[in-house]
Amino acid sequence: MKKGLKKLLLKGTILSVCVAMLMSAMSGCKSSATAPVSSQSGTQVITDMANRKNTVPTDITKISVVHPIPCQMVWRLAPDKLVSVDKQFDDRLEFMSSDEQTRLKALPITGEFHSGLSAEQILAANPQLVISLTKDTDIETEQRSFNVPVVAASKDTLHDLADSWRFVGKVVGNEKEGNELGDYWDSTMKMVTDQTDKIADKDKLKVYYAQSPISNTVGPKTIMASIISLAGGVSYMEANPPKASDATNESIAISMEEILKWNPDVIITKDAKGRDEILSSAAWKDVTAVKNKRVYASTKYEMLDRTQSLMGLLWTAKTLYPDKVTFDLNKEVRTFYSKVYLDNNVTDDQISKTN
Repeated sequence: MKKGLKKLLLKGTILSVCVAMLMSAMSGCKSSATAPVSSQSGTQVITDMANRKNTVPTDITKISVVHPIPCQMVWRLAPDKLVSVDKQFDDRLEFMSSDEQTRLKALPITGEFHSGLSAEQILAANPQLVISLTKDTDIETEQRSFNVPVVAASKDTLHDLADSWRFVGKVVGNEKEGNELGDYWDSTMKMVTDQTDKIADKDKLKVYYAQSPISNTVGPKTIMASIISLAGGVSYMEANPPKASDATNESIAISMEEILKWNPDVIITKDAKGRDEILSSAAWKDVTAVKNKRVYASTKYEMLDRTQSLMGLLWTAKTLYPDKVTFDLNKEVRTFYSKVYLDNNVTDDQISKTN
């Protein structure tokens, strides 16, 4: 009896072990089926700056970029991974060495998302990833057309550019330098705002940023408007908010009547041509900025747009409040080009050159 019972118990134990092993195997299969793709096939899910999720390779070696600012970022953080450049970036290589200009000029040009983007050229470049901007309203259509992930960086404000350095650094596998450049952006902005934040609201200057044409200005959620605000000024569209759809618009038509009514203290133009047009026009002669000779053309090395917009902040603060900000502009510009363009040969004459 004892022997039979023992035999029965042994069979039961073996059966229990088998069942447990089977359950464990089934559980393992289920776990494998629901595990992140990244653990199985060398991919990762990233959230871009438009809050879109995309599955991308963990080791990205071929990138196309369809806007010059993220193109500059990829060039700085992982230059060998660029397999194509956008048209505007191809025209903005003057701050780079001649050898690097030659190398980049040899890459295919794919246009930009906002004008003349060529799906055929993107497909021919055969990238693993395309980088665009949050401003790109056709990003989902492009992703389907290219059949590769398209992710968005942002250039809407200087703070967004700092975050874009970090984002692009993560995407291209150079988080260290991406984070360092993002931190440099933030610390430079703080250096300025530590001084301009002390300016009382009643003393802030009204600033009209003139696009091309000069009767057009920018929305309040643009990089130009963010620079004017951080520099202690008040931009036209901050004081006269547009409809919501124009918040990030970089070219909003304003009537001369509206400009005269607002009567800006300072005018900053996109280029020297715009400045000269305003100064020579009878329509603008009664504007306070013109009467007080406070119409300025942004400079090539410190624009209020493009990658050098961080220096545009310093230039704008110095231009608006020369007696209230106390940093060495030329020194800061040389530091910027050393860090961002790896150029240690910028001269004072270049720094003062208008756009």
